[in-house]
Amino acid sequence: EALGMDLYKRNKPEKQPFAHLIIDDKNIPSGTRKVNLTSWHHDKGQANLSNMTFNDGKLIVNQDGFYYLYANICFRHHETSGNLTKRGLQLMVYMTKTNLKVRRSDVLMKGGSTKYWSGNSEFHFYSVNVGGFFKLKSGEMISIQVSNPLLLDSS
Repeated sequence: EALGMDLYKRNKPEKQPFAHLIIDDKNIPSGTRKVNLTSWHHDKGQANLSNMTFNDGKLIVNQDGFYYLYANICFRHHETSGNLTKRGLQLMVYMTKTNLKVRRSDVLMKGGSTKYWSGNSEFHFYSVNVGGFFKLKSGEMISIQVSNPLLLDSS
């Protein structure tokens, strides 16, 4: 029986990797073009991290495998914050994988739309959801970029 237990321990998978990150709305970058979101909570409130590493705004894969990656990013504008009705707003989310060994970054997913928010509403809200399964290798990094970061809604 000891042999069976030894085989079980040796073949037992490592702790399952997962991450649920929440944007830190105290450190939102400015600009309208694509910017990196580097400030995330990974150990506060509902945010949690297991068998993965978070460093400098990037989620680092610790073990090879298939991962379901997702992002739900919300944009919001209140009419008192200024007039946005004169132009269309491109509200985009990009999820990027970076492999430092081969010095390459690839956009895994992107989503969004061009919004023309009218002045007929007090609040304007838009949510972008992207998700998919990807084979990732240890050491690869996942990051998120958005356009118009000042319109991000962390709630």
